[in-house]
Amino acid sequence: MPVHARLRTTVPALTPSSQAGPPEIAGLPGRRLLVRRSDDEIVARPLDDAFVARAGASVRFPAPWPRTRGTREVAPDASPAVFAGVHAVRAVDPSGATRREVRHGCWYGACREMHEAYDEYAARQAHRYPGSGSVGFSADGRLVRTHVRGPSPEGEPTPDTADEWLAVDAENGRVLARADAEAAATGS
Repeated sequence: MPVHARLRTTVPALTPSSQAGPPEIAGLPGRRLLVRRSDDEIVARPLDDAFVARAGASVRFPAPWPRTRGTREVAPDASPAVFAGVHAVRAVDPSGATRREVRHGCWYGACREMHEAYDEYAARQAHRYPGSGSVGFSADGRLVRTHVRGPSPEGEPTPDTADEWLAVDAENGRVLARADAEAAATGS
């Protein structure tokens, strides 16, 4: 059965195409966002139910590391953005200030260091393309789920924990639940 597509609207580019990944539409009806990530920032613009950009300024979140070094998600209310990187899951506000951070083991498989900052491995070729890690918000924005390299420094995982699923309170960054994924995943 053929599917017929038609143009609904156009929205000006959030960032220059040569400097960013593809635009994405995130969120549920009534809370949709047009989101685009470059190496330096995430830009989010609220959309109405007809996918037309809402009046008002876009929200910009400075990025703690380049886009090839992890994944990201913007909260449904566009208040924080959360970045899942090689060594940490970090929530930032539009000023770029870190709201909270959950550190975890390094996603580069041969590395067993617990990095404190991106600068520690920024120039290391082997750390350029991490194989896994992901982050996402619940529909109401109150929880963050993330897939991290274990063991994380918090909680009670065994040293054999390869990777974990964490449920994190979006407001205070407290890990509410954790589960050993019992696998070494790639491309989560």
